[in-house]
Amino acid sequence: MFRRGPSGPEVLLLRHENGRWMLPKGTTEAGETDEQVALREVAEETGLRNLKRVADLGEERYRFYWRPERTVYDKTVHYYLLEWQGGEQPSPQREEGFVDAQWVPLEEAVRRVRYKETREVLRRAQQALAAHTSERG
Repeated sequence: MFRRGPSGPEVLLLRHENGRWMLPKGTTEAGETDEQVALREVAEETGLRNLKRVADLGEERYRFYWRPERTVYDKTVHYYLLEWQGGEQPSPQREEGFVDAQWVPLEEAVRRVRYKETREVLRRAQQALAAHTSERG
């Protein structure tokens, strides 16, 4: 998700209580499309609902071990470039462990995010924004 900042596009990053910065994402519920999941999860994790879909950014796939459940998860997340239309303030979802939400320039977002797959999604967002900007004239 991005907004038009004073010096260019800014991405909303969420900081988890473990210190890592990330993008909103979540799990599909029965009957949802990938785009519906993205909009619902952004609303739940950031409190922002006034969004417009700009581009499909494709998928990110990763595996991780969840120690409390002693389980390896294999996840696929589908990302969309969403433009925030204003009129509301981000509010990180504390129940999911998010303690901060910050709008940052895309280049800064790439530096803050530690997961290489998410950095790749941010690079695809940069390309999509460049194409979107040139289309708008």
